[in-house]
Amino acid sequence: MIRPRRGLLIGLVLLLALTAGVGALAQRRGTQARLVRTDPQQILKDPALLKEALRLGAPLYRLHCAACHGAALQGNQVRGVPDLEHGAWLYGNDPVDVEHTIYYGIRSGHPKARNLTDMPALVRTGQITAQDASDVVEFLLGVAGRPHDEAAALRGRAIYYNKGNCFDCHAHDLRGVVDYGTPALTGPVYLYGGDRATLYHSVLNGRHGECPAWVGRLAPVQIRALALYMVATPGSRPTGH
Repeated sequence: MIRPRRGLLIGLVLLLALTAGVGALAQRRGTQARLVRTDPQQILKDPALLKEALRLGAPLYRLHCAACHGAALQGNQVRGVPDLEHGAWLYGNDPVDVEHTIYYGIRSGHPKARNLTDMPALVRTGQITAQDASDVVEFLLGVAGRPHDEAAALRGRAIYYNKGNCFDCHAHDLRGVVDYGTPALTGPVYLYGGDRATLYHSVLNGRHGECPAWVGRLAPVQIRALALYMVATPGSRPTGH
């Protein structure tokens, strides 16, 4: 009689465990459904929902994003990947805007990709001269409070606001334009680096950074979780530019 009772007890334990597991799975699925339905800004204020978003987003980031954006969202200046760790958000850090970038990418070839502007090769196309470019770089260094040639910077200022037409994309205050996705030129965070040679290279040859489109490759809840993970990770707040 002992063995049947023991077997019955083991069966009950397994049944309870299975029931609990099914219940937990159903609850998690319900939470994930809420993630998709709830406004992302509200999720940032909801500890339970945000916790689930971070739980989902962390491994997705490591698998799909870290290779370009870095393990700590520090970006990659060689490839022109923005430093999100220090808040260099090209298109703003509202989760909805981040989602759009994840969905459709930047110059990815998708019809809805972000590709309104592109950094032209101002010297190669003949819009400005090589000397003009050098002067603009001195102006940028001066704006950033770094050592520079004052006389060249004055000439560069005129190029920035006139002949080069740089202000049209990078703004009068050089802090970039979120609608265009143009980076700030005020430092200390730069998209491709802020040394003379790198800044000159950008003006000489232009820049054409890309980000792949993940629509159809990741589920909506995964994209939302990724966006929230990137926005909510400590250190990824905007720097004000």
